[in-house]
Amino acid sequence: MSLQASAPISRYILPATKPFKKVWLRWKSLRLPWRKRYFIGMDLEGNTFWEFRDRLVAYRPRRIMDFRGGVHSLANYSEFKVDPQWHQWLRATRVEPPSIQELQDEVTRQKIMVERARLADERWAKAGTLLKKPGEKELKKLQATARATEASDGSLMGKIQETEKEKAKERVAIKVGKETTVQDMEERLKIEREKREQGRPSGPGEGFQPAAWTPQPGERAGK
Repeated sequence: MSLQASAPISRYILPATKPFKKVWLRWKSLRLPWRKRYFIGMDLEGNTFWEFRDRLVAYRPRRIMDFRGGVHSLANYSEFKVDPQWHQWLRATRVEPPSIQELQDEVTRQKIMVERARLADERWAKAGTLLKKPGEKELKKLQATARATEASDGSLMGKIQETEKEKAKERVAIKVGKETTVQDMEERLKIEREKREQGRPSGPGEGFQPAAWTPQPGERAGK
């Protein structure tokens, strides 16, 4: 049994539709054996949605949308919008098509959300900010602190840079092994590099030279 047979087709037709068009749409919604295209429903803009048999895949009908007026071009492309509910139906992620009442309820819900957001913004604006501006005494204290910092040996930025340098030195001094630091490893690598440049072997395998091999006459197996 099809969906249109179980639910009245009037749920999917706009009430403002002309009587003759209503009769024609109801006639097109009947799934007669010889008919290849069936009317499914409408959206609030007057666009109609249809379902027709696919020649390649018989068990899965194809779904399309006919724009109101029957003319669709690049000039009026931006005028047409598909509702999320109908978009889900076109993509076959929704079984039942949305009714006119469902679409109207969705529009009402969106209006309520917009109104609630407006009221929330007004409440936030009336409440004001909790941050207080500093008074004259606090401003004087801040200015005096700034002048004292500038008059000191180093500015605040200089102190921050010195602190960062000290932290960097501490990070470099992190131990790689139990008692070996990064500086020790760099010194060892430097010594090894100098040894290689001077031609002295720095490892047991670098000074190895294979000896000459002289084959010895073997004994015959028959003796």
